[in-house]
Amino acid sequence: MNQSIRQKLLLYLLVPLMSLAVLSTVGSYYLGLALARGVFDNQLLNSADSVITRIKADRSSLTVDLPGDVQSVLRHNDRDEFFFQVLDSDNRVVAGSPDLPAPEGLVVEPQFRTIPLRDREFRIASLPVSTPEFSTGKVVLQVAETRNTRKALAGQITLTILVAQLLLILSGALAIWIGVRRGLRPLTAVGEALAGRTSHDLSPLDVETPDEIRSLVTELNRLFRQLSDEIESQRRFVSNAAHQLRTPIAVLGTYCDLARKHNRDPEVGEALAELDQAIVRMGKLVGRLLMLARSEQSFAAQRTVGVVDLNSVVSQCAASLVPQAIGKKIDLEFSASQGTAIVNGDAGALGELVDNLIENSIMYTPAGGDIVVRVSIAGGLTVLHVDDSGPGVPAEERERVFERFYRIPGTEQPGTGLGLAIAKEIAQAHNAVISIADGPGGVGASFKVKFPSEAVADPPTVDLDARPLLASNEEREFPGKMSVRL
Repeated sequence: MNQSIRQKLLLYLLVPLMSLAVLSTVGSYYLGLALARGVFDNQLLNSADSVITRIKADRSSLTVDLPGDVQSVLRHNDRDEFFFQVLDSDNRVVAGSPDLPAPEGLVVEPQFRTIPLRDREFRIASLPVSTPEFSTGKVVLQVAETRNTRKALAGQITLTILVAQLLLILSGALAIWIGVRRGLRPLTAVGEALAGRTSHDLSPLDVETPDEIRSLVTELNRLFRQLSDEIESQRRFVSNAAHQLRTPIAVLGTYCDLARKHNRDPEVGEALAELDQAIVRMGKLVGRLLMLARSEQSFAAQRTVGVVDLNSVVSQCAASLVPQAIGKKIDLEFSASQGTAIVNGDAGALGELVDNLIENSIMYTPAGGDIVVRVSIAGGLTVLHVDDSGPGVPAEERERVFERFYRIPGTEQPGTGLGLAIAKEIAQAHNAVISIADGPGGVGASFKVKFPSEAVADPPTVDLDARPLLASNEEREFPGKMSVRL
């Protein structure tokens, strides 16, 4: 069961605090009772002294002159009852109330005890009194009072202590909660720094850390460095391998073309044609592997970022793919945005992204189909649309088709399974989001790449007439039902 550090800290701090508060309350209660008992016992002794001054004795008799008004004074208040009793040496009642029990043992100094009597509790003080005139020479005086005032005072003490302890607990809990929250703020800062990163960002964490989590951040940075080194090593391997393969593949293609020109055998010609197609596919695979290596983490960090007019990039890419669209008798249409579509990025990488999306649509769109490429600006975003009339992409496959080397089961068209993976890598490197939906009217697939728009004080002037194969703003018709519109 997972628990947060904040919950554990609050639990470890508040439970001992509340336990100490309870123990402190109980201890303070009994200490208050002891102090109150001492105060009231002293008052009871003072009352006994007042009674002693009222004792009159001779050889044969002993009397206590204690009028009612004097007894009311000795009660101190109207809550308690007051009684006194004088005993001779044989514990016989000489004067006062006969209901008080005799003291236990010999009384040589003041003694206190609490006893139940008449369904009430009494506090009794017993003390010896010297009376030389009386025949026994020494008597015992007992004074008693009910404990109503004592109990009321104990309740007040308990309530006062309880309120104070509750305020202490609440204040302590608030202070602990604030302290824990502030103390864990560096962890929150580390979490926010990690949450705001993309999967390509392996740069060291640059956050202020206390000593307790410095080792954690240090180890994370060490892990980032190791991962970055591993990715860079893998990228260099793929890049070097692709570079090394490009030359022999080109040579192989050249020799294949030469063999086809000098061949006169039809069967050998068919074999050479298939070989030529395989060489072309291999060349595309190597090229895309190289581009994929460049579009990963190291490329995202090293690419040249500048102001790019997406309309210009897309129009040039569409124009370069005109022959391929003509070959499949596909109508390829491009529409530029009304305003200048400015994004920050690398023009070459963006061109590779657009090429991959258009080539993917050309590959899967049947002969006589349509592909519409357009750029729009809406809601602060610059959006690239590539809509085709092909078979579309099933909803359950729309995430997986961006995986490397993944192809939808049952696909008959030849391909490497890298085009969309490269497009996604490049889109992420440019802080863009790529998605797939159903095409217009529910036919085919619609690819969207949403770029954050960039405001430019002096947008670059794009010479539309300089675009290859797109000589004017008029619609240009090409063989094979291919058209490009600006």
